[in-house]
Amino acid sequence: MISDYLLGAAADSYGFDRASCRFITYGREKNKQMYTFDKNKKPYVLRIIKNPADSIGQTKAEMDWLLYLAQKGVTVPSPLKTERGELAYSAEENGETCFISAFRRMDGLRWDKNDPKLWNKSVFYNWGKVVGNIHRFTRDYTPGDGMEKRHEFSIRSMISENINAFPTVNKIAENLLKEIETLPKDKDSYGLIHNDLHPGNFLIDGERIHLIDFDGCMYSWYAFDIGNALYLALWLGRSDEAGNDFTNDIIEHFLKGYLSVNPMSNFWLSKIPLFMMACKIALFSLGCDCEEPGNTLSEDTQKERVRSIENNVLFTGCMADYSLFRNK
Repeated sequence: MISDYLLGAAADSYGFDRASCRFITYGREKNKQMYTFDKNKKPYVLRIIKNPADSIGQTKAEMDWLLYLAQKGVTVPSPLKTERGELAYSAEENGETCFISAFRRMDGLRWDKNDPKLWNKSVFYNWGKVVGNIHRFTRDYTPGDGMEKRHEFSIRSMISENINAFPTVNKIAENLLKEIETLPKDKDSYGLIHNDLHPGNFLIDGERIHLIDFDGCMYSWYAFDIGNALYLALWLGRSDEAGNDFTNDIIEHFLKGYLSVNPMSNFWLSKIPLFMMACKIALFSLGCDCEEPGNTLSEDTQKERVRSIENNVLFTGCMADYSLFRNK
């Protein structure tokens, strides 16, 4: 946990009462800690990252983009500047570096594939719509003066060298990567993306979806952001305990929401499954069961996943309708 001294310093920096500050949770990596506090009767989140891998400039760049999106009316956490006008700052404690930032706390409920109110066509549509708005407005985003540029995302970096143990999958991956690397990078197709749009990174607030957890944002293709979101949504939530299959509802209504605010050509729509397969191969290369999260990747399961990749099947027994990746 962060010391009282560091929390007190953060309270001074952001101008809030230390007594209102409460621990919420750790990030996936224990070096990220989240707190909530109140300022002017409004709720905020304080994020502290210990021993970060990147520079403070990268955190400020994330906050600069979030501020831009929030000013455009997108439902993202709006950054709170320090009393000195900083988007984020760095502090030292016991020889460790900490990056500190703050933003408005978003309201809403976490998804639940077994609750029809929290996993349905409306949720998929509104999720796609907010992602579409992010991409639409980002086309015209320019980092502020003196601001670092966020990193470029390498699709190759997703795939572990463990893939070398599976020659046929490795060959498929290499061909897929070569095709991706030839794709154009222009204003309408390539820009700053969230990069981790799994269902755990949004909150459901009635008809609104609030996206959270932007600290992995990088530059890449917008179609990759969509493909990553859809693959992870299917990986985690394509069916519920009652056996209801959401596969094509997720794809159809996410894309309907997205296209309602940010039209996309058939060329780019047709590339989304390519990025979805890249996500599958990446999970497989990391030793994950790329179809059933949490499962042990036994030898038999491993062979089945290899066959599904060889046959260009996203999920065994799951019939995705590829005609959905076209404008109607």
